[in-house]
Amino acid sequence: MRETHSLISAPTVKPTLEFIRNQFEAWRKTRRRRCRIPEALWKAAVEQCREHSICAVSAALRLNYDALRSRVAKSRDTGLVVGQSPEIGFVKLDLGVPITPSECLVEMDAPNGAKMRMSFKGASREFDPVELSRAFWRQGR
Repeated sequence: MRETHSLISAPTVKPTLEFIRNQFEAWRKTRRRRCRIPEALWKAAVEQCREHSICAVSAALRLNYDALRSRVAKSRDTGLVVGQSPEIGFVKLDLGVPITPSECLVEMDAPNGAKMRMSFKGASREFDPVELSRAFWRQGR
């Protein structure tokens, strides 16, 4: 038999973390052992993550951090959180090949007087400069 619970009618303003915590406590007092948390409570917990960190919400509501993080990520991906504005933290721009090729110059002097100078232009290399450097340092031994 599946047990269902609904949130006590929420106030017209956004429910606080304390209000949601009280809802969870009320549900925990009446639930049967090992029954799932109702979706309404999960949604309320996810909503709280818009204003509080996932860690703070999971601690306050005594929820599994990874389960809550997964639901928050899923709600952001699918846009399930009503009225949620997407948070833009970092946007990767692929500008393709650089207009001016990159250039690198490496000069090495060995204790035996040998000198090596490597100059690289562009992004593609058909050789390994690290291996060339190792060969250079080994040659004096």
